[in-house]
Amino acid sequence: MKDIVILSGARTAIGTFGGALAGTPPITLGATVAKAALERAGVDGERIGHVAFGHVINTEPRDMYLSRVAAMEAGVPETTPAMNVNRLCGSG
Repeated sequence: MKDIVILSGARTAIGTFGGALAGTPPITLGATVAKAALERAGVDGERIGHVAFGHVINTEPRDMYLSRVAAMEAGVPETTPAMNVNRLCGSG
């Protein structure tokens, strides 16, 4: 059995309704924080074994696969499992 560790985490900025982040797609925000988490941990995306993203409310079809697309845009391989966690206010 392999050891399971959480190497790092990051979150997006908190915006206001209709504010500066209103036009930024969730995938872009997710990829930005995924890159930041990898940099903080000092780990290459190729070494990640699983990705989990917490978010609230899908705003476009690509959001259904937010964890997968954001992770891939951050340099995590397509073969790495990824999952979304949507617990409404508790996850995002």
